[in-house]
Amino acid sequence: MAALPACGGGDAADIPIHDRLWLTAIPKKATDTVGVLTIVRASESRQYGWIFKGSLWRGVYDTFHWTPDGEHKAQLRMLQDDKVYKIRTEPCEPSTGFHYCILVHGDPLGEVRYQSRKMWGLTRPKAKSQAFDLAAELEILAEQDPELATVLAEAEAEVP
Repeated sequence: MAALPACGGGDAADIPIHDRLWLTAIPKKATDTVGVLTIVRASESRQYGWIFKGSLWRGVYDTFHWTPDGEHKAQLRMLQDDKVYKIRTEPCEPSTGFHYCILVHGDPLGEVRYQSRKMWGLTRPKAKSQAFDLAAELEILAEQDPELATVLAEAEAEVP
């Protein structure tokens, strides 16, 4: 499940589900609740990710091991409790402002519609011993995406 063919936006190229930020929506303010999916591929056999649901101030997340299991299928094994979910994805039509869209069936949160923008690709650590830094990645994405930058700046301004 390395890629999702034609995930909308008129782009016929395959879009990988991994190494990309996927959101259910862009929050309009720091307290808006959204869902987030991120899968980072260290190698074909070592793919890990995070599912998050919440706002910039409060939320819940789970870390998982992602194992591709055929075209548009994978197994998601939660690291906390070793529970395994059989996942199936399908492309969908993105909303205005997004370029890609996927429906994720079997997600622990239920069927979820995640969307992404072309500029939301994530960089993998260059060295095996280097950790993935989500906060740094969000800063890089915010430099390229004014709407995301606005939400993050407002959240930063609200910190006492």
